[in-house]
This record gives sequence, structure tokens and C-alpha cells, in this order.
Amino acid sequence: MNLRLGILALLVCLLLLYSGANLASAETTISCPAGTHDMLDWMTLDNDLRSSHHLTGTANPLYSNIWRDKFFWTKGGNGYPWDIQLYDNHYIYLWITEYAWNYPNTFKKFSGNTNMPLAPRCAKDGFPGSTVKVSNTSYDIYTDCNSSTSHNLKKGVNQVWGPYHVSFGGSLPSKMATLVVSYRYNCDSNYANCGDKEEYYLGKRYGLVQWVHYSLIDGSYKQQQKSVFNQLARGTAVPRFQCF
Repeated sequence: MNLRLGILALLVCLLLLYSGANLASAETTISCPAGTHDMLDWMTLDNDLRSSHHLTGTANPLYSNIWRDKFFWTKGGNGYPWDIQLYDNHYIYLWITEYAWNYPNTFKKFSGNTNMPLAPRCAKDGFPGSTVKVSNTSYDIYTDCNSSTSHNLKKGVNQVWGPYHVSFGGSLPSKMATLVVSYRYNCDSNYANCGDKEEYYLGKRYGLVQWVHYSLIDGSYKQQQKSVFNQLARGTAVPRFQCF
């Protein structure tokens, strides 16, 4: 009887260690060369924060969740809507965003899954630093889990800028080190005259703290939308993505 209990205890310990190893591999940042930054670390709340907190501000709440090959910016306490990005050791990839805010079986997804690299996993800093030109911006709009139409965003140019030192107010530190990822799309064949630009403002410990969308109007960018996430609040959410 004691031998059986001992074997059972050993099996439980091994299972816990295996589960912990899987979790650790999903959470661990990689070692980036000097002068570069692990963008997975910059894009998400640190583990000690996201295990019990999320960000709020001028728009929706924002919960950070990291899985083995993807991370979520979940925009509601019920688990949706969301932005879902893929990552590996090479890039962070834009992947899925909501289509109809209140219907989680609708979404927009880049067709090739990794055909929209947003930033290198280890991105150079500078003004700008890393630059990625994207020729294939094809994506699909799903009006339910199984029905979709195909679209594209012409050419794309994505850059990492900074670090800057920015004060966003709220409960965030003043003059916080901030990287800005500029995502330009609907560009011409020369990767110029891009019709749209989105900027992701990233605090290393806090992840996404501001998002701004601009449209090119009469030769200059005009702000269309802006969301600030500058308040640390208690509470977590489990992502709900029901299509696959």
C-alpha cells in the first residue's frame, strides 16, 4: 500500500513539473542581443500583474493572456472581443481581430496566419529602429465561423520607434520608457502614400497602453480613433474564441 502511494505521489509530482515546464516555456522571454528588445515582453503585462490585474482607461478594458504560440489583448471581461497575435522566435504577427464587437463567432484573420509580421521578436530600437515591409496583406472576414470573404490591405510597412519617455497619466509611472510600433497599410507599390496608420504604444512592464488610428487625408495623417489604457485594475478574463 505504501509503495503504491509513493508511486502515485511521484506521478503527481512529475505531472506538475511537466505542466509547469509547459507554462514556463510559454511565459519565458528570449535573450535578445544588446540594442534590441523582446517585443513579446513589451506587448503584454508582466506575469505578476496579469495574474490578477488588467488595464482600463478611455475605452474598453484590456486583459493580457499569453499562450504557447499566441497572446491575447482581450477587450471584455466575458472573454471577447480580442486581438489575437501569433509569435515565435523570429516575429510578432498580427493575426485575428474582432469583426462584430458583440459576436465572437465573427472576426478578421490574416489569411496566411504569419503573412503580417508586425515586428521582429528581437526588435532594434531607434528613430526608426526595425522596419518590416509586407507585400502580402491578404486577410479574410468571417461573418460566422465557417463563412468568409477575402480582402487585402495593399502593401504594408511596420516600424519600431523609440524608446521614448511618455507620461500617460492614471496609475502608470510618469515618463515611462515606451516603444511605438507603427503599422502602416493600404500603401502603394513603392510602400509609400499609405492610406492608414496605427500606432501601438508599449510600456515594457505594462504592455499596450495606447492605440491610435490615423487616415491619410490631403497628404497628412489625421487621427480617427484613440484609446488609452492607463489604469491598473483588479480582475482577469479567460479568452473566449469559439471558432477553432
